[in-house]
Amino acid sequence: MERGQKQWTTRMNAMDALLWTMDKVPDLRSTVGALLILERPPSRERLREAFARLSVDFVRMHQRVVEVPLMLAPPEWVDDEQFDLDYHLRYLAVPAPGAVENLLTVLGPLYATSFDHARPLWEAYVAEGLLDGRGAVLLKMHHCMVDGVGGSRLFQALLSEPRRGNGVVPPAIEHRPTSAAALLWRAMLYNVRQGVETGAEVMSAVGNAAMEPAPVTSQIERGLRMVAGIGRQLFASRARSPLHRPRSLSRQLSTFEMSLREIDAVRAPLEATVNDIVLTVVSGAMRRWHAAHGAHVQELRALVPVNLRAEDESEEGNRIAMLALSLPVGERDPLRRLRLVQRRVGEVKGDRRAKLYPLVAEAVFRFPLPLAEAIARQQATRANFLCTNVPGPRKTHCLAGVPIERVYFYAPLVGDHPLSIGLFSYRDVLSVGLDIDPLGMDDLPRFRAALQEAYSEVLGVARQAARPARRVPTPRRPPLRSLPRLNHGNGTRHAVRP
Repeated sequence: MERGQKQWTTRMNAMDALLWTMDKVPDLRSTVGALLILERPPSRERLREAFARLSVDFVRMHQRVVEVPLMLAPPEWVDDEQFDLDYHLRYLAVPAPGAVENLLTVLGPLYATSFDHARPLWEAYVAEGLLDGRGAVLLKMHHCMVDGVGGSRLFQALLSEPRRGNGVVPPAIEHRPTSAAALLWRAMLYNVRQGVETGAEVMSAVGNAAMEPAPVTSQIERGLRMVAGIGRQLFASRARSPLHRPRSLSRQLSTFEMSLREIDAVRAPLEATVNDIVLTVVSGAMRRWHAAHGAHVQELRALVPVNLRAEDESEEGNRIAMLALSLPVGERDPLRRLRLVQRRVGEVKGDRRAKLYPLVAEAVFRFPLPLAEAIARQQATRANFLCTNVPGPRKTHCLAGVPIERVYFYAPLVGDHPLSIGLFSYRDVLSVGLDIDPLGMDDLPRFRAALQEAYSEVLGVARQAARPARRVPTPRRPPLRSLPRLNHGNGTRHAVRP
């Protein structure tokens, strides 16, 4: 992707603006990250070239945020005239003995620190000294820059090889005035344009209603279902859980892995998606973890990001809705748990409440910061934890010419949630990034063990249920002279595997 091929917006959308505004509240900061494990450490020169190329292709990486006075419009993205790639690209040594766990111990505090708001909102940490001669890169970004699906596209742009003969061209810096007067003038033009576009949409809807009333009636019914669905989410209560202890601003990063080949082998016969299997595994792990703490809960509410981005939309900004999904963690049988998960996911998708989320974000952003913070915090208390699944490439990619072995995605950890679970599919592995507040969840090994047990349980029972019954051969009819011997068939056993 060459700079100039598409037009980048200069102003945040409502969701981006809300995420940026909440950054002023320490425990509501929203950071996303990706940890890449490489076959070997990449060349520093080639790695710098890769990030230099990315900072040109993905314009947000050389832009900073400028707020409009009085928050009369969403903040703007402006080019950083003092952009310094070497400030953002940093190197560190892994403590002995050099295991991934040692690396994550070092990365946790770095991942927890806030960004410098006077600079572009990203950092990359390159680790050297891993066991077996491997290398690692942690890319950390503010959530207002990109969501999960956009981040996956960004990841693939980072890994794309430069065209032969094309050197790295420094980003073209646009000098846009950022004085209060200039910002207010552009904000006024933006608000007028938004008003005109909204008015045109309303007039078009009214005209269509007058010409064809029947489709409008159907649209009203769908609209009412959407409003009812998001209303249930906004005012639902969550279960009491030992997850919700006092929180800190510290971070502990961890990893877990599931085989996509094993999941694919069981999901197709069960008519389930990868996401269905994942949520069933997570529900089983939560049941085990809560039981170990003497808490027997029936339901937990997970915040699950839903992609609203069209296939032809760019990777910039956030096009997601954060939906609260009730998970049947109290169900012991994994197959019944899977069917309950599928039914509840279907209910959330059926009322299409996700489409109203941008409007809610727009409204909350317009509120004064104390009120917006109160609403964001109140909504965080409607869910128990966050879980997101981002599809990635199934073939091997290289970074700076070095093959990538694993990619772990880290989702935001906000409010009083002590745990976020981020999943990313790469090659034949579904890699899990666990972002944990060590004060809120002080027994990470226990939760990882619960994940392993739940994963094995779902695979085992799913294989058993998906296995077709053994066909029993029809007994051959004996000849007439053998009729007295028909009673010999009474002992026939029908061996049907469950």
